[in-house]
Amino acid sequence: MSNIDTPAAGLPPRYHHLLRYLLIGGMASAIDVLLFMLLFNVFGTSTLLAHSVSVPVSVLVSFFVNARHNFRTDDHMALRLLSFVTVCALGYLVGFGVINAATQMGLGANVGKILSLPAVFVVQFVLNSRITFRKAAA
Repeated sequence: MSNIDTPAAGLPPRYHHLLRYLLIGGMASAIDVLLFMLLFNVFGTSTLLAHSVSVPVSVLVSFFVNARHNFRTDDHMALRLLSFVTVCALGYLVGFGVINAATQMGLGANVGKILSLPAVFVVQFVLNSRITFRKAAA
């Protein structure tokens, strides 16, 4: 069993998915942010293009790791992926809104990207845990 499969000792079981989701989300967010900053800062792409590449890459990583290691689902994967992508599209819009707001306030796109992560995390965890990865009725 890998570390991602072992919840923190003493943590109530109802928080196991949240903790794993946070760890997986942290990994996916690191991919997202690093790819965004590479595209925006090194390659000089627009914020929209950088965000539009970094988010889908991190979404796919997050989906497959969450499906296998967190929610342990392997049924209806196409429908679950569609649901996950829909939830992430909502997160994409929330994230881009925060980036734009931060830029307008003079904080810059990089700070906006970092500031967007908590809001996107909450929205996506609630929807994904209750809809996307909900166990199918037997």
